[in-house]
Amino acid sequence: MSKNTLRSQLIEKRNGLSVAARKALSDDISNRLIELLPNHSLRIGSYIALGSEVDLTPLHAKIMASSNRLYIPRILSKTTMEMAALDTVEQLTQGTYGIQTSTQDETIAMRALDWLIIPCSGFDRRGYRLGMGGGYYDRALENCPPETPVRIGVAFATQESEFEPDPWDQSFDWIITENEFIRR
Repeated sequence: MSKNTLRSQLIEKRNGLSVAARKALSDDISNRLIELLPNHSLRIGSYIALGSEVDLTPLHAKIMASSNRLYIPRILSKTTMEMAALDTVEQLTQGTYGIQTSTQDETIAMRALDWLIIPCSGFDRRGYRLGMGGGYYDRALENCPPETPVRIGVAFATQESEFEPDPWDQSFDWIITENEFIRR
């Protein structure tokens, strides 16, 4: 099966979860991540959920209310993105492809992040990610050393699948679902 076909099937499964179920499962995933936050400050890259992606709003609220620093993607072109600071939800604006981003000018290099939380269409037990097909995260991470930043995949358990990664695919270090914490 092609990656595009698998991606469509997995997104359809994710879309099939009721709004209430997605919210409850997303809250479970956020709470797992909140429990993992260390006592010292981190520079955390994350994302604002689009469609049926895992919604990390509770985690983002916790980060913004703490000494941690939150950064979210800003699409620059068909192949590149940057991570822009986000201090309050009032700084959110509609960006490219309908993806919410920050109005802040402050950005951070990918390799300067401590954690990078990444959405996905699917994942496998080996830690590989099936993204949306644009390759933004793969390109953004290709020149970063291993585990710099720690790459954290978030997904609903129903998004687990088996597939063969491409040579350029960047893998997760951790995967957090509503059911478990998978460490590679």
